[in-house]
Order: sequence, then structure tokens, then C-alpha cells
Amino acid sequence: MKINIKEKKQDKWLFFTVIFLVGFGLAVLFSASSVESLELTNGDSPFYYFLRQFLKVVPAVLLFLLMSHFNYKNFQKLKLPWILIGTSFLLLLYTKFQGCGGDACRWISIGPISFQTSDFARFSIIIFLADYIDRHYKNMDQFFTGIVFPTLVVLPIALLIMIQPDNSTTIILMGIVFSMLFIGGAKLIQFFTTILLGASSMLIFIINQKSYVLKRILSFIDPSSSEAIGYQSTQSLLALQQGGFLGRGWGDSVQKHQYLPEPHTDFIFAVIGEELGFLAGIIVMLAYIIIFYRIIKIAKNSNDIFGIILSIGFGLSITYYAFVNIGVVIGVIPVTGVTLPFISYGGSSLITNLLMVGILLNISRAQRKLRVRKWRLRVN
Repeated sequence: MKINIKEKKQDKWLFFTVIFLVGFGLAVLFSASSVESLELTNGDSPFYYFLRQFLKVVPAVLLFLLMSHFNYKNFQKLKLPWILIGTSFLLLLYTKFQGCGGDACRWISIGPISFQTSDFARFSIIIFLADYIDRHYKNMDQFFTGIVFPTLVVLPIALLIMIQPDNSTTIILMGIVFSMLFIGGAKLIQFFTTILLGASSMLIFIINQKSYVLKRILSFIDPSSSEAIGYQSTQSLLALQQGGFLGRGWGDSVQKHQYLPEPHTDFIFAVIGEELGFLAGIIVMLAYIIIFYRIIKIAKNSNDIFGIILSIGFGLSITYYAFVNIGVVIGVIPVTGVTLPFISYGGSSLITNLLMVGILLNISRAQRKLRVRKWRLRVN
């Protein structure tokens, strides 16, 4: 059958919304990190974190532009999905046994370059699942093909991330996995049964191994039950209250002066609310909604199965992280330690997210005039 490929222009709404968030993120990051930068440099410079992030933005944007012109189908042609999965597993294994403690077990450093292995794993798993669903879409309604096998492939990676420890990333990652499998054709009853069993086992493991997780849940239900853990949520809510509708003014945050933990990473949205107000917070949330909407449009307009599932996976990854982070700051989700995409300090997260958007822009360029199966209606 002859395939007619119609070239289209890249999605401008997605492109400019992401560029806006990256630029806005740099401005907010400078303000949010200035106090900690001064403390870290003994008062010499408020630019420490800003400059480090800017040096990561440059290669991230270049990679973003490069991937927007890289044919996403080459991931399949070059047999990259399994290579990426295997590499992710080995990197996570090395990270765990390299000799480290605490959060250091989440990173690999090569000279001046360091990156978080879970970010690479997240990207690899989405590529793998999109390829897997594309190759097995006719049998995705079967329990072994649709649920068991892909879960068994992903599970070792999820467990390695969990024992780093990084429970929040593990939970979000598995949420992305099961969402993609459901959209790919897994039956609803199989889907929910697996989620129930998997979530129960994960919760039991986390609570048994990491008592602080239970404390975080209890502090979310009753902040007074654990003053130390509930402190973060209390300070973030206080920052939002002080900001009001229009904010105290850029650079005038009080909470970033050693009151709010991690103001440049996990709780940067609280600084946005305090300095720029409720209005700026709504604009940021609207930007993420626009990103997700445009990604869904890209998926719906693509008749290529790999492109559809890849778009959905990347879209879920970005928006899950965004709204979990915002949910933590506004107090509707327990504290998780998840960064805000394109805005929080962190090079590996920024590079991974821009890499995903670059591929999405490439997917938006080509449409194939093919009839697709009914399971595609789940995208709608």
C-alpha cells in the first residue's frame, strides 16, 4: 500500500510555550536561588546556581533544536529502544554501587558533567513502550503481551530507582507506564488489577523500608503530627498567602531567606506565587495545560502508532511532573521532592524534557494518511 506522507510545519504553540517557560524559569531561578548562592559562596556571588543552570540551558536548547529535525522513526530503525533500556539499567546499577550515600546515589559524575540516571531511564522507558506497543498493538488486549511482559521489562529499572531512594520518581514513572499500556490497548480489568497489586506491593515496600514516607503521608493529613516534615508544606503555603494576587515583587521573597527549603528546586513554584502572585501561578499552570493540549493534538493528528504513543508518553511525563510539583506546593499532595519542568534548577531534568519536546516537534511535522485501529480512540 502506498503511504502518502504530508509534511507540516512544527507546532508553534508548543515551541513558544516551552521557550517561554525556559526563559521565565531562568529569571525566577535567579531570584529563588540568590540567597543560597550567597551563602554557598560566602557572600561573593548571588549568581552561583543561575550561572550553572544557564550553562546547562545552552546545550539543552541546542539538543532541543537538533532533535526537532531528527526523524523520530530512526529510534526504531536503529534498534535503539532495547539499547536505551539496557543502558538505563546498567547506569542505575552503577549509580547504586559506585559508593555513595543519600541523594548522591541518584547521580553519575563524569568530570565536570553530572546527570541524574532516573531522568535518562524515564526517557528510555517511554521510547521502549512506544516501540513495543507499535510492534504488538494487535495483541495488546492479551494479558501477557499487554501487561505482564512490558511490566517485567520496566520493573527492574523501577526497583533500582526506588532503592536510590527516589520513591516519588518511581511512582510517577509507573503511572506513565500503566497509562501508556492502557492507551496502547490493555484491557481495563487487567489494567486495574495490575495497578492495584503493583501499587499495594510498592506501598508496603516503601512503608517497611522508609519510615519517613509514612511520616510524610501523616504530616499531609495532619501537618501538626510531624513538625519537621510538615514544615515544608507550611512554609510553601505561607509564601503563597504572602504573595496574594499580584505578588510582593520580583526578588522580594521573604521565604527564600532560609525559611523555605529547596526554593530553587522542589518549591520554586512557591517563590513564583510569593513574588509574582496568584496571577503568575495561573499563567504557569495554563502554560502546562497548553503544552499537554498541543501534545494531544500532535498525537491525534498522527496516524503513525509509534508517533501517537510516543507523544502521549512524553506528554504524560511532562504534565505529571508539573502538576505533582504544583500539587505539593499548594498542599493537595504529600511532599514528594519532584521538580517543576523547565523551571526548577537541574540540568538532567531540563535536558530530558527539552529532548522530549524536540522529538514532539518532529512528530508534529509529518502526518500519514492511514486508517488506524479503534484503540486509537482512547487518545481522544
